[in-house]
Amino acid sequence: MQMRALIAASAVFAQVPAVCAQTGTQAPAAAAAPASADLTTATFGDWQLRCRAAVAASANQPAIPRICEVIQSVIIQGQSAPFAQLAFGKPTPKDPVHLTTVLPTNIAFPSTVKIAVDDKDKQPVELAWTRCLPGGCFASIATRDDFLKRWRALEEGGRFIFKNGAGQEIIMPFSFRGLSRALDALAKEG
Repeated sequence: MQMRALIAASAVFAQVPAVCAQTGTQAPAAAAAPASADLTTATFGDWQLRCRAAVAASANQPAIPRICEVIQSVIIQGQSAPFAQLAFGKPTPKDPVHLTTVLPTNIAFPSTVKIAVDDKDKQPVELAWTRCLPGGCFASIATRDDFLKRWRALEEGGRFIFKNGAGQEIIMPFSFRGLSRALDALAKEG
């Protein structure tokens, strides 16, 4: 299995903005901006900071000056589209940073996505599913200082675990390499 940071906007986020269960507000998907918005990117190890220019106000959403997220796409060798994505961003500028995962629609309910450092991790972070759309299923959680501090110190791989539609546990690797620097850059963006 090969992992790499995606250089262009991802197909999944380009089609479907995430929604946070707690707030019902739009999550930090750069694709929430109009197609004509300017996209800037910066790569930090295996993570990428993506920012889009202003989003105009709409009937139910105030104007947002800039939308930024830190994202890692997991691409299975031999495929061009991401199998899964992990992203850090703010649903709105005043909200805390959220961690969102996008996975294929073949998932089991009820279940959660667990993110762990390794197979011995006794404190995996659990993300609750918020919704499934044709482009993927979304799980999200507001970040906490305890797990972010722990993850920032890591450079090796982690893993996320979920159950597919048949109830089988699927374990997918990802990388912490560059996460600390990417989150620092995200914080500077506001």
